[in-house]
Amino acid sequence: MEFRPDLEDLPNDLWRIGGSDKPPVTDKLSSSLKPSHTTEEEEYNRAVLSAVTPPSKESREEPDQPNFSDWGDFPEMALELDFITESEYWDMKFRQRHAKYPTGLPKPGFLSKREYTHEVISFWYFLPDRFFENTPPSSPRSVTTSIVSATETFYIATTESPIISSPRASPEKHDEKAEPNVDSYQITTTEDSDYGANYRDVIDDSLGAYNDGDTEREWNSCLEFFGVHAEEYRRQLAIKASSATHSTRVPVKKLPGMTVGLFDYQLMGVYNLLNFVLNDVRGGFLADEQGLGKTQEMFGVLLLAHNLRRCKADVTEFWSPSAKGKAVKKGPANKHNAKNSKDARSCPYDQKWGFKCYCYNELTRNLADCLPDGPNVIIAPARNCGPMVKDAKTKLDGKVIRVRGYGTDIHMTDKDSKLTSAELASLRSGNATAQSDFVIVVSPESIHKLVAEFAKSKTTFTPGIVMLDEFHQYAASSGEVNRVTAWLKHLRTSSINNKRLIPLVYFVSGTPFENSPSDLRSVLEVLERPQIWSKPNHPLSSATVAHLDECIKLFDSYTTSTTQGSPFPQTKINEYYHRLDKLLTQLMVRRLATDTFQSTKLTSLGKLKVNIIDHTLPSCHIPPLQSLASTTIPPTANLKPPTTGPDLLLKLRLCGTFPSIASTTTNFTFSPEEVSTFLTTASGNPSKTPYFPHLPSFTLLSPKLATISSIITQMVNDKTKIPGESSSCKKLVLFSPLEAESLLLFLWLTNPKSEGVKPVYVHGNMTSLERQRVIDKFLEVGNAAPNVLVAPTGVCGTGFNLQRAGYLVLTGPTWTRREGRQVFGRVYRVGQRGVVRLWELRGGWNPGERVVLGLGGGLEVGNGFVEGVGKGEGEEDEDEGKGKEVG
Repeated sequence: MEFRPDLEDLPNDLWRIGGSDKPPVTDKLSSSLKPSHTTEEEEYNRAVLSAVTPPSKESREEPDQPNFSDWGDFPEMALELDFITESEYWDMKFRQRHAKYPTGLPKPGFLSKREYTHEVISFWYFLPDRFFENTPPSSPRSVTTSIVSATETFYIATTESPIISSPRASPEKHDEKAEPNVDSYQITTTEDSDYGANYRDVIDDSLGAYNDGDTEREWNSCLEFFGVHAEEYRRQLAIKASSATHSTRVPVKKLPGMTVGLFDYQLMGVYNLLNFVLNDVRGGFLADEQGLGKTQEMFGVLLLAHNLRRCKADVTEFWSPSAKGKAVKKGPANKHNAKNSKDARSCPYDQKWGFKCYCYNELTRNLADCLPDGPNVIIAPARNCGPMVKDAKTKLDGKVIRVRGYGTDIHMTDKDSKLTSAELASLRSGNATAQSDFVIVVSPESIHKLVAEFAKSKTTFTPGIVMLDEFHQYAASSGEVNRVTAWLKHLRTSSINNKRLIPLVYFVSGTPFENSPSDLRSVLEVLERPQIWSKPNHPLSSATVAHLDECIKLFDSYTTSTTQGSPFPQTKINEYYHRLDKLLTQLMVRRLATDTFQSTKLTSLGKLKVNIIDHTLPSCHIPPLQSLASTTIPPTANLKPPTTGPDLLLKLRLCGTFPSIASTTTNFTFSPEEVSTFLTTASGNPSKTPYFPHLPSFTLLSPKLATISSIITQMVNDKTKIPGESSSCKKLVLFSPLEAESLLLFLWLTNPKSEGVKPVYVHGNMTSLERQRVIDKFLEVGNAAPNVLVAPTGVCGTGFNLQRAGYLVLTGPTWTRREGRQVFGRVYRVGQRGVVRLWELRGGWNPGERVVLGLGGGLEVGNGFVEGVGKGEGEEDEDEGKGKEVG
């Protein structure tokens, strides 16, 4: 039975709520629904391609006539016209407020994947249940088809779609061969006002906050331990909040050995992370969102552990019998409290160590007694190791901590930053005190070479603390890098067998899930102590691998049900989050950028807001792109993650920005391997690659390039003052999900060069040192410095602080929303002083992009274009009552 709302008797007045005399019948991304006072076919096409909610004022042009759209008033209008009862009115208001859908009606496939437009819901979905039959729709398109059939017959041409013309230019006068402009191609401009939001009515890879320490009791305990007076802290915070500076937070503690102070929430994070050890957790997860200063917290944990070890050693030496016979110098002498002292409340050395001394404080003793000696190791992706060493040497006092990098795959500007042969010999000597002074930064690929260095002298490399930065990128993968977790498990087993303290292991990432909770399984095995945790009454019995497996089963069941279009009970969703929360509460410190701490926002940035711009396609590109789509996507393919990789749809995705590539005859594959080979042959000069001669044809009539050009012009002309800087020159980061796309974008920007545009390019062939030099040059202040950075997300999408830039454009959707948050987090982070403008560009006509957006649920994607542009082979006719879910 076809799913069909009973709308024949819908009063005509209701159609006009949106400013149009015809109903909006689309489930697509939102846009401005401009008022229409004609029955022209093109105007109605425009309404159908639009959505029910207008974009923000900043991102739209004023319409020629007032826009009277206000779907928020739809229930009131329906009640006034006696179309619904009063009880149904209140039910609709509840649905509207909480985005609740009628019984049996699933969310449209495109919206349900990652909540890209969670609050942009067509008013149809708030109608009472009696307007819908019991049979659920087979796809969003069938809903649209049914609504249209119930009102009047309307059909959009499937062979081509006219370019949406500018309000200032009539479609009859549009010349497809003319230079494209923004008004010609942008059909949707939507502000996602909370791009980083988490919703718990679906199951996805997003996480909430854990162990934020925001209670009065927790925070007072932290302040007391570190010797910070609570009243002084509140006074300083009030002064900072009332100031006119861009930040509302103030560092509250600079640990001895650090050159920078920690913010209050960072100090709380360091405190909680180390306190995990008191509950039989030898490490944990540091998962603060991007921009909150995880790296600084990592250094804080290392310094606190270092000082606790030294404090214990100092007090132990003072208490030893041999120390009693030593002569005391004349004058006032600083002495620790006696070993059995019960009334001590302070020690002269409290200030030296930055916390209450081991000689009298029980918490300090408990923590220090749990800490093993040995070198501290930071394992990070090779491209991030160089910046990590540089950052650590800046923020850690070299007289206290010796920061060194190891491995041939990382490059550092400072020659003294390399771990020398003499230092290796010192580490191999087994002097635990000397070893604890080292912080060694190494890549996953080189850690085993470091371990082998110790094996040469028949010693065992046993670190005291290991931190895995951006662990989600490699800890759960197969191959060489997966040996990291195997080595960590061996360390644990070896330590237990030899009755040594187990090294502390911290997994650091703002996005701990790469795809699903299963990504945590291998690293949880490192932390778990099965013989202890699995005891029925143990606090960590809910944090075991077996408990995680139950979460994984629920996650997989939800994914399967979503793929098959079957409903998934909310009770099961609640059970998933209940289990996940119980597990992560025992192991993870995580704060969100939108959180508050002690009634003050963590950042002055607010919610992550991204302007999502969708584009239409010139009709001249449709035939070759339709042919490419038919070749790339099998007609009946159910594209799920295992069968859909970046290479499968690479060329089709590339056509999202360079649609002319589909009609250009070349033998290029545009694969990362091909790009790497071309750049190697050209000695890193993009203009000498084989792509360069084809640039004019590749860039012909590109809607996204028109948008990028407009944004760059806006950036160059932006002369507003940047707080705290003498220069008003703005900078833009141009990220692309594809290596080939970044290369072509750089060629497009430099041939020919535009006035005021000074681009630089970072690519995968560069060493970490070369990349850092380019980025350092880009971040320089002044008119002479580069103002546009072009880079693939895989090279610079994580690990780099680019908050000097105020503009960022992501040229296409990423495989997961998590990746998108990482990318925007390069600019939208703590330290950002100016106004931030973020864009994500899409081409809704492109099946390749729809596959990426719908990947999480195995969305079935036909090989045709979006409705109103084209219809591909394998799609069923609309009169058969079933259409493809194309998002």
